[in-house]
Amino acid sequence: MMWAHFMGASCFALFGLLCVVITPLGLPGTWFMIAMAGAVDALVMWIWPTQPVPFGALALVIAVLAGTAGEALEFVAGALGAKAGGASRKGAVGSMIGSIIGLVAGTIFIPIPLAGSAIGAVAGAVGGAIIGEQIHGREISDSIKPAAGAAIGRILGALSKAPFALIAWCVLTLDAFT
Repeated sequence: MMWAHFMGASCFALFGLLCVVITPLGLPGTWFMIAMAGAVDALVMWIWPTQPVPFGALALVIAVLAGTAGEALEFVAGALGAKAGGASRKGAVGSMIGSIIGLVAGTIFIPIPLAGSAIGAVAGAVGGAIIGEQIHGREISDSIKPAAGAAIGRILGALSKAPFALIAWCVLTLDAFT
């Protein structure tokens, strides 16, 4: 039975590492990893109720907190980038809304595996910042710098999720092997 535990933990470690790699591309890798860990625990509790679960509640809670922190940071990064580029409040809010819309649209309409969502999110942040600045009453030429800031912020936000995904992976993988 010990070899099965080791093999299962090794498979999860590889799957989780793949999830960490896809997270900066705008895909919910951290949440795929957490969902897999939760599903494995549920399956073990259902099939072998007397056996200990591979992942404990504490590890799952820490992973969820890390994932939530990464999402929050990514969510505000585009707006902070737009603000750093001189955007108005409407431009910053437009950047956040556009980023979410672009992420969904990019996932659906840009047929580039793994990269479509990232491209859509950045394009949405730019478009949202420009539209927000237009609503604020600025000219298109005055919207370029805030839009560029939104794009840079969005890219940095997506990259900043990777350390949080890595924390979740480390906690879950360590728990799986122990």
